[in-house]
Amino acid sequence: MEQTNQTEKKEQRKWVLWLLLLAVLAGGIGYYFYPSKEAVPLISADLLPEAGDATDQRLAERAQEIADANYFTLQINPTALFEDGHSAGSIEIVNPGTNVYPIAVDISLLSSGEVIYSSGAIYPNQFVENVNLTTPLAKGEYPAKATINIYDPETKEKQGVTEAELTIIVKN
Repeated sequence: MEQTNQTEKKEQRKWVLWLLLLAVLAGGIGYYFYPSKEAVPLISADLLPEAGDATDQRLAERAQEIADANYFTLQINPTALFEDGHSAGSIEIVNPGTNVYPIAVDISLLSSGEVIYSSGAIYPNQFVENVNLTTPLAKGEYPAKATINIYDPETKEKQGVTEAELTIIVKN
């Protein structure tokens, strides 16, 4: 009799486990084939308008303002050409009007690290075309590095630094 009770209990456990497995499987299939149709957008607090409705157009405008304020581009000719080491040469550094940040560029020789040109402040929509080197160079080609210092337009504090390689060519 006791063996019959144990057999019945084992049968009951099997059926309970099978029903539990079937319930979990049905729930998984239901979740997979019938997901929630309502998407919940996540919006950064930086993108929220200050007051009023958060319409898609207002959010897009605010996102573009933030992107424009953080966007930085620079144009610099990879080759600076000088007739001789004492005369002005063509260097072509442009801070485009799309930038909001003023920059200052220092050019140094890769071989010695010596700074041979410092631009001072170049504001957005300004460029430097012809410059004199602070140290005259002999005829030849010189690998150099332009260090671009980026400044906050309001506080004038340095916000970052980037670098570009270029070649200084002195013809005579």
